[in-house]
Amino acid sequence: MLNDKDMALDALDSQKAFIGELTKAGLECSNPSLKNTITQMRNRCEQSQQELAQIVQSKGWYMASVPADHSDIRKVHSFFSQPMQQMPSPHMGSQWQQQSYSNQSKFQ
Repeated sequence: MLNDKDMALDALDSQKAFIGELTKAGLECSNPSLKNTITQMRNRCEQSQQELAQIVQSKGWYMASVPADHSDIRKVHSFFSQPMQQMPSPHMGSQWQQQSYSNQSKFQ
């Protein structure tokens, strides 16, 4: 029989997986009305997941990662703020991998 901790952590994992699937569905959806509904569902599920995460953290059953420092946040923000022409395309394959390895030094 599962105890409260096991059930809560299982629910948390399930919510994370469901949020991922809703995100994928929303990205693939071509019907604007359905896409909006999926996005609303995903947002509500994310809110529920955050509430459950706070509960399990308060009970000491789950330890969230340490918040990123401002320097790391600025680096990531700068990287993703590049013009779209500089962002990788799915057709770049190993060329992007080589570039991303050389860019890793920027984040260290």
